[in-house]
Amino acid sequence: MKKEKEITGYPHIDKPWMKWYRQRDIDCSTFSLPKMNIVEYLKKTNIKNFSQLSSMYYGMQKTYDEFIYNCNLSSKVLTQLGVKKDDIILFLVPNIPQEEEICCGAMQIGAICDYIDPRPDSMNINTNAKKVLELIRYEKPKFIISIDQCYLGMLKPIEKEIKELGINNIILLDPIKCMDSNALLEYYKDIINYDRLKNGLNIIDNFDSNDKIKNNKLIKEYLISIQKQKKILEEAKQTSLLKIFDYDKLKKECVNCNYEIVNDPNQIIYIGHTSGTSGSRPKPIPITNVQAIASMIDNRLAGVGPNQNETSLHIIPGFAAFGRFNNGFQTYANKGINIHIPEFIFSEFGYLIKKYKPNSIMVPPAFLSTFLDCHYLEKENLEYLKKILYGGDSMTIEDEEKINEWLKQHGCKAVIEKGHGMSELVGGCSYASGDYNKLGSIGIPFPNTTYSIVDPDVEDQLIPLKFEKGMDRLKGEVVISSPHLTNGILHNNIIFPIYELDGKKYIRTKDLGEMDKDGVFYINARKDRSFARIDGYKVKPYEIEKEILKNENIHYAIIVDYYDDRIKGIMPICHVILKENCNEDKLQIVNDIVYKQIISNPTMCSRQIPSKFKFRCDLPLTQNNKINFNALRTEKLDGSEINVDIYETNISIDKIEIYYAKNNIKKLTKN
Repeated sequence: MKKEKEITGYPHIDKPWMKWYRQRDIDCSTFSLPKMNIVEYLKKTNIKNFSQLSSMYYGMQKTYDEFIYNCNLSSKVLTQLGVKKDDIILFLVPNIPQEEEICCGAMQIGAICDYIDPRPDSMNINTNAKKVLELIRYEKPKFIISIDQCYLGMLKPIEKEIKELGINNIILLDPIKCMDSNALLEYYKDIINYDRLKNGLNIIDNFDSNDKIKNNKLIKEYLISIQKQKKILEEAKQTSLLKIFDYDKLKKECVNCNYEIVNDPNQIIYIGHTSGTSGSRPKPIPITNVQAIASMIDNRLAGVGPNQNETSLHIIPGFAAFGRFNNGFQTYANKGINIHIPEFIFSEFGYLIKKYKPNSIMVPPAFLSTFLDCHYLEKENLEYLKKILYGGDSMTIEDEEKINEWLKQHGCKAVIEKGHGMSELVGGCSYASGDYNKLGSIGIPFPNTTYSIVDPDVEDQLIPLKFEKGMDRLKGEVVISSPHLTNGILHNNIIFPIYELDGKKYIRTKDLGEMDKDGVFYINARKDRSFARIDGYKVKPYEIEKEILKNENIHYAIIVDYYDDRIKGIMPICHVILKENCNEDKLQIVNDIVYKQIISNPTMCSRQIPSKFKFRCDLPLTQNNKINFNALRTEKLDGSEINVDIYETNISIDKIEIYYAKNNIKKLTKN
């Protein structure tokens, strides 16, 4: 008779969540990882699926056979350019087909894909360029892949410095060039509809004719601007100190080139970055083949991602590990179909749902909240939505119940599922589904992943906490161990600490949470008060506060999160106390903070700009005379706030308007 395992009370030893997997006949004792690169793994996974669809881009369809052919062709292009094993390739590209193909082509020859955010951090070109230059100096790429706009706005101003650092080659991608005529029409429809939404008009479901689309005033203006940009681009290329290559031309020249596949499991293939900043640049996160494949397998065993032949919105960009792997490659590991979305407006997420009718979506929770106020989804039957997963931030139980009820009323049989993870672990690590999808929870750890609870007040080591007799929940800081945990080392530099606990490697999440007796975890707060805004960007209040305090008129500045009804998502609000005898105009003070403390500051990012400023005489305090952050979060807006509207998509910034919320007079506007 098999002896029952002794219960210790320690989560990382007892793993009570495994009972949920045993009920599904998932046995992790036989877990092993294939010794190959991730592209070979995806090919092997789809060996009997080559004729099926792999992706769509503005309606253009591609099979797995075509996808793999293009990945191999990219390996030829890169090899002919001189890319070798361990060479780092910097990517300044959104979610477009060529980006994914080059990424795979690089990974299978042992090169390292280094993704940075393609959206400008600032409205100041020189500030953007300086940030990219600092990252290049630290991460030492040898080649750069960029879309045309990023080349002109982020790379052209620093070409001399780039060349001095030993980088001679830039490959340019044009997101429009890879579209056929029908895809272009779909793209034009989006331009028209997003403009209508911005101006409070209804979207057009059925356009009368293709000619009307092409002759639309907005499209004509857009085409003129594209022609101007092409002229600027050609002039920039002619005066460039670097070799500028057109990717489509390179493909035609490299068909007969040979390349060597590198199947080293421990080869670094990807560098992602933390969401948010810790100084002037985000921390790099190196990921190896074995870590990426371990994540693929863990996700699949947990049930994350679409099923075979189901569609998934590929909406999260590649500079976040969750976007490149969980929201990108995982679809292919599950034999699904990616719908590549290069650009969209966060508050109009419902537009993508109505247009593409996906079977699976993975998004920050704020995106789902937009459904409730999306008038063009009022009559939409959402029975095609089969998996709805959010991560990156939390949602209140009330909102979860409200959105689930809304989904049910719109014919959707699925309910919201939740996940939790870190870029340092290739994205997702826990999943709330089925019986363990408890309200307010993040579910249970993936089958081959271990969560535990430690003392949050001990910083230099992990002191595990245990369930004592009579305890229903165990509270503390959440830590994670997994085969997809990064080593955290780049160029022999240790980027962040990895901790040892009972012979396994763990990383601290800085999430304060708890676990119930069934092994289900809950996240309560962040140790550093950070939170994710509507687009998933991690806002770290202390970084913004210290910069705002440099303004000579500011005595106190406290950043908290709030729900912004204008854009239907979480954003930062700054509560401000002025210094005594300050007579400066408040609008001007906010303007100075936005442009002097943040926009023109190379250590700051436009996404750190609070969308509201509230000037006050005092701050609410706790009984211990500390600032009551919860009171600030729950405080109702009264119209006295100053709004800062930034017109943006996931990859562009248009203009900033600063005005009093009460009278809505937009006095300070800059493009």
